Amino acid sequence: MQRKVVLMRHGHAEEAADDFSRSLSALGVSQARAAGSTLAAEGLEFDLILTSSAPRALATAECVAVACSYGGAIRSERALYLASELHYLKALRGLPEDVRNVVLVGHNPGLSVLARLLCAHTRELAPAEFASALFELEDWSELD
Repeated sequence: MQRKVVLMRHGHAEEAADDFSRSLSALGVSQARAAGSTLAAEGLEFDLILTSSAPRALATAECVAVACSYGGAIRSERALYLASELHYLKALRGLPEDVRNVVLVGHNPGLSVLARLLCAHTRELAPAEFASALFELEDWSELD
């Protein structure tokens, strides 16, 4: 079965004393909407949007959902905040079997490392940039 992974870095964020609570800047909102519009133009329908629960990542996920007319749940997890590539990979491997296409919104450096490993992306993901890959997997646990 074909499964698609889209790895997206959150949009540009405002500065704040507490890194976790940083929100998207006006530029970040614009970037996230543009990325969502690009995904919508590709015609991909998502079964799940999975995101870090940091406000800047969650807001990016919400912008993508609106742009793509995604009506499903956005699943946010605190453990994805500044996660390593191995933790992001573990989250993907744990996805339910009925999820075929997923958007994962997260943070650098872990997300860019995973994009290099899974998507052959050659550089660090810029704000609201995404990389994607298609896999032949019976189950997400097979993802390497």
